[in-house]
Amino acid sequence: MKAIGYMRLSSKDQSRYSLDVQEAAINAYCAKYGLELIALFKDNGQRSSTFSRLDFQALEIFIKRYKGLVQYMVVMEHDRFSRDLSEALLKIKKFESQYGVKVVSVDEPLDIDPTDPTVFISRAFRYATANAELLNIRARTIRGIKRAHLEGRFVNKAPYGYSNSRDLLGKGILVVNNQEAEIVQQIFRYYLSGMSLREITTIMNREGFPLKGHNAVTRILDNTLYAGLIKVIDEDGKVKYVKALHERIVSEADYWLVQEIRNRKKPSKLKLDKDYLLKGLLKCSCGKYMTAGWSKGKSRYYLYYRCISHISVNIPGKRIHEQFRLVLEHLKLTKEQLILLNKKAAVRIDKLLKDEKQQIRGRQKMLQELDAKMESLEEHLIEGTLNKITFKKWSEQYNAEHSRVRDIIKATEEYIANQLQLMKKYMSGIHTVQDIIACQNDEPLARQMILKFVFRYGLQYEDDRLRTYKICPALSHNCIELTNRGLLRVDEVETATKADHEHFLNFITEQLVHLSSDY
Repeated sequence: MKAIGYMRLSSKDQSRYSLDVQEAAINAYCAKYGLELIALFKDNGQRSSTFSRLDFQALEIFIKRYKGLVQYMVVMEHDRFSRDLSEALLKIKKFESQYGVKVVSVDEPLDIDPTDPTVFISRAFRYATANAELLNIRARTIRGIKRAHLEGRFVNKAPYGYSNSRDLLGKGILVVNNQEAEIVQQIFRYYLSGMSLREITTIMNREGFPLKGHNAVTRILDNTLYAGLIKVIDEDGKVKYVKALHERIVSEADYWLVQEIRNRKKPSKLKLDKDYLLKGLLKCSCGKYMTAGWSKGKSRYYLYYRCISHISVNIPGKRIHEQFRLVLEHLKLTKEQLILLNKKAAVRIDKLLKDEKQQIRGRQKMLQELDAKMESLEEHLIEGTLNKITFKKWSEQYNAEHSRVRDIIKATEEYIANQLQLMKKYMSGIHTVQDIIACQNDEPLARQMILKFVFRYGLQYEDDRLRTYKICPALSHNCIELTNRGLLRVDEVETATKADHEHFLNFITEQLVHLSSDY
């Protein structure tokens, strides 16, 4: 009678038996019962929860091809065959009924009757025990991963832009791959500028982005790791985000702005240009948004806004832009609004820099640990348990690491000071909506978001002046002056509530803080 042997060693299930031990046990069993062992199949580092293992698949092909040649399949223990109770019993039944191959372990007699109720219960118990251990292994793994995530560590394979490494404590951490990180940053910048996913993919593939497929750029944009965040799901199924220990590649503000744009039910197809100040805002009297474009004159090109339904309606861009600029200059924030805006900006920037401050504290702790290790080295040198050559080698490494950490702390402190200075600079120059828009001149998407917030019902151009149904209630105190100067006609003036003021100030604060964090 002929037999084949199967061995499995998983890198995750903490097996007590090496492949050599399993092979010896299978050979001894075959010798004991006079079986001719014609083939051995072994899977090293394969999971026990599935039969999609390389050598097990080869084993099945062998049995099918030489049906009738083999009568027995020998395993050291049934958990080497599988740890999945239902899958194991079904596979054993299939081997016996379709191919005439009986599965036995080395601690079972060759003439064991699988149909015997006692044998069935015994095997079911063994597989159930193995299945329970598999579930325990999975639970421990999940708990370990979750614990690492809560500590701010990402323990899986590094995504594009990062590499897997170890920190001073010997624990896994992501480190930035500078060349790849530049490409990731460029993908975010292109998307926020209004480029389509297809355009970004084409450009970035030319610049060295190796990932292919329709979702390659999408996976980059959706990955929280690039913003220094690790996604954790708690026991209630709620999602929360933990600050990661690794260095972020893009700012949190950019990441969440990208998500806001991507999650819109009807993503805007508008192609933004910084010269098209009123595109997506200016409407024809028919209610349709006007398009913007350039017309060639005798010696230069001129910007015009026109309606696709009324081709005779053409508004010179230079003229309407100048009028609109005057409108924005007369949309002034009150003294109280400016005071609150400065306070909110200070709180928001402080919160935004919280990660950097935590990083400084963490690095300072690392310096203390390095100092302690250096003191320990010196003690060993004095006591004579460490020779001078070894002491010099280790002290040079510690000093180099100490210097590197100090440089990181200094750079982070300078970054914080720079952010605070930039924010102070922006805030000191803001008195009107025009001042806010001027800060966003190179960010057409952010600029349009602000203008849409202020003129939520759009604008029309009638009798050489601008007109709108309503403006942002928090700025309605400017309506009388705008009307008297003939700059803007507001059909209905809405009195602002406390909530309106709060909403307006929160929105503007986010835009200004986001702008300062880009530099």
